Amino acid sequence: MDILIVTQYFPPERGAVRRLYEFARFFAGQGHKVSVMTAIPNYPDGIVPPEYRGKFFCEEEMEGVRVYRNWVLPASNNKPGRRMIGFVTFLISSLLNSFRLKSRYDLVLASTPPVTSPVIGWLLSKLKRGKFVIEVRDLQPESSEDFGNLKQSLFTRLIRKIIHSLYRKADRIVSVTDGISGYLADIGVAPERIATVKSGVSDEFINSNSNGIRKKFGWGDKFLVLYSGTLGWVRPLETVVEAARQLADQPDIHFVFVGDGQKKTALENMVRDYGLKNVSFTGLQPLEDIPYFLKAGDVLIESLKEVPVAKMAFPSKMYEYMASGRPIIFGARQGEALKELEIAGGALAYPSDSPEKLAELIMKLRTGQIDGKKLGERYNRHVAEHHTREKWARKYLDFIENI
Repeated sequence: MDILIVTQYFPPERGAVRRLYEFARFFAGQGHKVSVMTAIPNYPDGIVPPEYRGKFFCEEEMEGVRVYRNWVLPASNNKPGRRMIGFVTFLISSLLNSFRLKSRYDLVLASTPPVTSPVIGWLLSKLKRGKFVIEVRDLQPESSEDFGNLKQSLFTRLIRKIIHSLYRKADRIVSVTDGISGYLADIGVAPERIATVKSGVSDEFINSNSNGIRKKFGWGDKFLVLYSGTLGWVRPLETVVEAARQLADQPDIHFVFVGDGQKKTALENMVRDYGLKNVSFTGLQPLEDIPYFLKAGDVLIESLKEVPVAKMAFPSKMYEYMASGRPIIFGARQGEALKELEIAGGALAYPSDSPEKLAELIMKLRTGQIDGKKLGERYNRHVAEHHTREKWARKYLDFIENI
């Protein structure tokens, strides 16, 4: 089968985009021809690597996958307006450069967000005479409306109408959570055309070690409460800083934020204003070092704003968190992520606006009232048995091979 994948984000960019790269690599390893139509890398900091600068279109080979990169307006996470312009420029440059591609593909797979990717995918499926598949990693514009990044308007209603129309036009839809699959069925997509393919986790997280991270950053024997990922608007991380403030009299407990994003400056200002000495920000770290950071933590934190769409969400990094073998505290009252943690061995949850409850759970782990070591071991076994990336890649391939 000759497969064309359309995604604006692709390695060497960071984050959940690695999922699709590893799946594409798996498809190629199973004998399929796989090509990717993507953007010149610049996510999440808006900085284009030197080797890609000044190029409108370029080609490269990545472990058996042919990658076609198109110019896009670079934009960091801190500039949402510029990012939206970037979505449009990717749409235009991809369509212009699509004429450089071969004349036909058996299947065009478009990953969203952004919502422009399925538009490109649908058009290319017609031009290249292939089947059309949409991968839904996040519901847009629903997520942006619920989380407050976009106000409901004529514009968002138009976007919703377009993307829902594309859902119905697609030959198949792949979603990353059961909740998203249920939502798609509720809006009229035939259930037999939908498959849930979760992100899973790669072996480097399952088999990682701490690799001297504690010594490198001077954390020594501290009890580390660690958050890793985007410091963005969908996560109420202010609660974590407030919990650090409440635990400032516990000198052995230290909070670490690994990553960057729109909220980083505001969080740093909170720490400075409170005069906290028990909080560190590492900024962005190399992707290959993230397993070591997770393993260095004594407890890992994740949190989502408690809005309706969040109940369907399962942040892809949660598989990485579980694979690290560390206890996880999740900021939410309910949702798919908490259900998965419960299945995996037990969920430690706090209302995302309650620093008191978060501080209480941290202290229970610190004093051994909750056996964090045993809980982390259960998480690790769970992902190793049920959520390896290869397992989910196989399910993905079986689904699209049978269109």
